[in-house]
Amino acid sequence: MNHKITRIGLALVFVALLITAPRAQQPTPAAQQTPDDRVALYQALLDLQNPWTVMCVAAHPDDEDGTSLIVMRRKYGAHTVSLFSTFGEGGQNAIGPELYEEMGAIRARETMAASEIQGSEPHFLGLKDFGFSKTRDEAFRFWGHEEALRRMVFEIRKLRPDVIITNHSTTSNDHGQHQATALMVVEAFDAAADPNKFPEQLKDGVTTWQVQRLFVRVRGNQNPAANQQLVSIDPNERDPIRGTMFAEEALNALQKHATQGPWPKSFADYIARFRAFSGQGGAAGQMPLIRYRLEREAKGAGPVPNESRNFVDGIRLPGEEASRLNPPTIDGKPLTDFIDQREKLLDALLAADTNGNAQTMSSGMMELRWYQMRGRLNAALSAVTGVSVKLLSSGQVLIPGETASLEVELSNKGKDPVHVVRAGAGLAPAGYGIAALTTSTNEVVLAPGASRKVQVPVRVPSELPVTVPHAKHLYEPTFAGVPLMAVASVELRQKKVSLSTGKFIDVAPPVDIASINPSPLVIRPDEVGVSSAGADVFPAKLPDLKIELINYRDQRFNGEVVFGLKDQGQQTSRKIELLPHQIATLALPMPRPEKTVAAHIRSSVAPELISVTVRATNSRENITTREVPIVRANAHVARNLRIGYVRGFDFSLPNALIALGVESKELSADEVKTADLSMFTSFIVDNRVYESQPELIEANQKLLDYANAGGNLIVFYHKSDEWNPNPGRNRPQLAPYKLILGNERITDENAPITFLEADHPLLNVPNKLNQDDFKDWIQERGLYYPREWDPQFHALLQSNDPGEAPLKGGLLVADYGRGHYIYTSMVWYRELRAGVPGAYRMLANMISYGR
Repeated sequence: MNHKITRIGLALVFVALLITAPRAQQPTPAAQQTPDDRVALYQALLDLQNPWTVMCVAAHPDDEDGTSLIVMRRKYGAHTVSLFSTFGEGGQNAIGPELYEEMGAIRARETMAASEIQGSEPHFLGLKDFGFSKTRDEAFRFWGHEEALRRMVFEIRKLRPDVIITNHSTTSNDHGQHQATALMVVEAFDAAADPNKFPEQLKDGVTTWQVQRLFVRVRGNQNPAANQQLVSIDPNERDPIRGTMFAEEALNALQKHATQGPWPKSFADYIARFRAFSGQGGAAGQMPLIRYRLEREAKGAGPVPNESRNFVDGIRLPGEEASRLNPPTIDGKPLTDFIDQREKLLDALLAADTNGNAQTMSSGMMELRWYQMRGRLNAALSAVTGVSVKLLSSGQVLIPGETASLEVELSNKGKDPVHVVRAGAGLAPAGYGIAALTTSTNEVVLAPGASRKVQVPVRVPSELPVTVPHAKHLYEPTFAGVPLMAVASVELRQKKVSLSTGKFIDVAPPVDIASINPSPLVIRPDEVGVSSAGADVFPAKLPDLKIELINYRDQRFNGEVVFGLKDQGQQTSRKIELLPHQIATLALPMPRPEKTVAAHIRSSVAPELISVTVRATNSRENITTREVPIVRANAHVARNLRIGYVRGFDFSLPNALIALGVESKELSADEVKTADLSMFTSFIVDNRVYESQPELIEANQKLLDYANAGGNLIVFYHKSDEWNPNPGRNRPQLAPYKLILGNERITDENAPITFLEADHPLLNVPNKLNQDDFKDWIQERGLYYPREWDPQFHALLQSNDPGEAPLKGGLLVADYGRGHYIYTSMVWYRELRAGVPGAYRMLANMISYGR
């Protein structure tokens, strides 16, 4: 076997195997093939007809054109991959509290689930999603143009797509990361084929690669030039074996991106939403055609036929390679025509199993294509015979330096006995540079309908990188886990056939610190025994540090948790005892930081850290260590506050209220309807609650009555389509006075802030805010700024992105009856979560307003 292809070719074939191979079913009586079995067989046979690879490039998860990927795989059998610039970690979370790297890890898994429906395999460049940007120049300031291009070229050279498609355009006015990704695709089309570009990549099987075609999507009612070559994908066609429209399958995939929802629940709603977004019409009950224009093509690439419905239409393989990669047929007809004639299919597949070999391919490029098609042939043999190999490792993790017992299941759902020559499993493939497969079983015979489980001991290399928690390792090559593979060699009609399967598995330390709360730890002057004037005050009790521990071993763990202020010599230990696979929560008394006035003269000081380490009993070796940053915020609150709130998706608000030392109570939207709100000095509607808990709209008048009677009602940002009056959704004006949101945002986290009413109490009591309170912000200033509001509102702050008109609605306050109403579009939740001191001072002023 060619050594170069071992490192890259087998690795890529393995990844394709994980994503696209037919899923092994539980053993059933031999004669009972399930509908899923039939679908898997049809897809395996279809895959043998198409040697081409189509890549969809997108900036973020859910930006991919899932419909076109589905059509290319499910209708034509092409090998499909998607390549994402980022993990989408800079967006908003529509279902839970996770943000940033934690959400990026979730979105990576969502993308894998969507890709499984699409029949594609996902890959990531690992560029940082820093939030919405308005220009590609801003994106490249974060990514580095050359570094981003280098990564994209490397993936193209490894994955070797014949065609690239992208939803993004270099001339669009949408997300700057979309624009940057679109530009990189155009540049990478040439750079990947240029040996002078990133020559250091050209080793270990990586070669230059010339993509044949690059297509860019035609949006809305754009009219391409008359001489442009187009491909149209019809999402309304029906999947020939699954019986559903391709667009319906695309919606099913899109719904897997749950953190970016809510998505349409019905196909009719999906059509309406798509048309509204795209500006395209079409027949009732149908999606409009998806159109792509040819942006670039390689010299010698075949022309795109008129009215083409296929991105690879017209591309041809060189003569010798074409003959060796000819799809198997029966009487000159495709194998899919014989899906119910398994004997004929088996004969044809076994005959094809002897055609050609990698050593006779004329180039490394064709050799990789041969390996991919070989893997598809084995998948077809597994599907047609009902013989499969499966890895059973649910919930299992690998621990570096220890031996793992991998369970391999061999199943025979066919009608004939099967001779299993050998089976094995391990970290794979060897091209990853980790370990080779371990053979475990002697020859066995599997009767029809029978299965057998085999235990395979595998020694885990001590240098294997840890992959959990996923957020901590998001930007590492093994973010999805390390690959495991199981292989079985079986005899079918006197011919030996290799069947395989694979999956990714996590690597963990023996005992891990899964989470720490709170993090960061925000402290104020009275909590460390000093006031802002320097006089001693009675110190408040700091909250406990809560940590979650996981014992991944099959045996009891005895050890200790050592914690204290890093680099200050204050260390405390707590003995722990964990049962096998136990998850335990431990409350640790918070180390008390230094009591100095100087630490609170400024809003923040040099980073201080609390270190938490797990060790085994009588050992000085650290098993795992986590650190918690300390943030000092000189934030004061009025006395005797009691805050009620309806929480959004994350816990930034309740954690911040705890840090400010105020009494607070969370209510659900339904509880608001019956609660006595007069007990609260302030009440907060968190980010996007009117969308996440729409029943709050029914209780909104009660909130307004609360403010009118003397309460202080605070509402954090919402999207315009979640807030503005909409009779169709039974949504009235939610504020006490006219307040209409737009879609404007300020994405520069350092955008200058102007105080429009510098003497207003909301900016001065109990904390006098200044420009320092808007330093060290992260990601952005605010979202969905109001575009119209009643004169009763006072606009207190003004800001703008460079070169744009100022926005004045980021912080609006109005008197209402005997109380007050505050609406703010600024992203306090991100700043509170990040421990920005000024955000705590502003929140303290908002909840203290009127007191």
